[in-house]
This record gives sequence, structure tokens and C-alpha cells, in this order.
Amino acid sequence: MEEKIALLIDELEQAKQLIAALQAENDGLKRETAKLRGLLRSRDGHTMSTRLKDALRE
Repeated sequence: MEEKIALLIDELEQAKQLIAALQAENDGLKRETAKLRGLLRSRDGHTMSTRLKDALRE
């Protein structure tokens, strides 16, 4: 019985480590996505012609 408990505790610790690693990876991907979205937004603003920008402001 104690072996089963020890095995379950070990599996729980491994699962916790995996969850922490996945959360860290997810956070990194969220930061990268936000960064790329910002780059796309700034890039789109620079590629518009002055006439188009003026037309959109009106």
C-alpha cells in the first residue's frame, strides 16, 4: 500500500512539473504573439500612403 502511495506522489510531482513547464511555455508564446501583433500593427501603419491616411482621418 505504501508503495502505491509513493508511486502516486511521484506521479503527482511529475504532473506538477509538466504543468509548470507548459504554463511557462504558454506565457512565452503569449508574449511572442503580442510582440508580433505589435510589429504587424506598426508595419501596417508605415506602409499606408499619406493619401490613404488622410482619407481615413476624414
